[in-house]
Amino acid sequence: MKGDHRTRRLRILELISTRPMHTQEELVEALAEDGWDVTQSSVSRDIGALRLVKINGAYQRPVAAGESPGDQDEQRIAESVLTVNSAGEAIVVLHTPPGEANRAGIALDRLAWPEVLGTIAGDDTIFIAVTNKRAQSQLLQRLRELVPVLARS
Repeated sequence: MKGDHRTRRLRILELISTRPMHTQEELVEALAEDGWDVTQSSVSRDIGALRLVKINGAYQRPVAAGESPGDQDEQRIAESVLTVNSAGEAIVVLHTPPGEANRAGIALDRLAWPEVLGTIAGDDTIFIAVTNKRAQSQLLQRLRELVPVLARS
């Protein structure tokens, strides 16, 4: 299976959030098991683009001191959200690693942002209802500022 680099990077984030990945070769092998035809150099570029760091020998998403949100709920969202997409004019869809959507959804609810009418969270997906297209744009911008990986993708 060949997909775009965004989809591959999403899969890398899912992989590192569900099991320890210590080397680029391990990531290449795990992606190959999923049907991806990638090289170590492609994975190396993905690691750089995602700004992954090694903690205790395994790749993880960074939480840089200068970029770390002060609010715990914002921190939860910044650490959990992998992708953000609009759906129609009044829905925003977030993807998280497996098992993280509920906690990120609760964090969104507690923030009580005015654009958000409500959230529905599953295992790895959150649907956010917003008031209108303008509110959707404002929420997308707010999320891109909060989650640095989104601004680069």
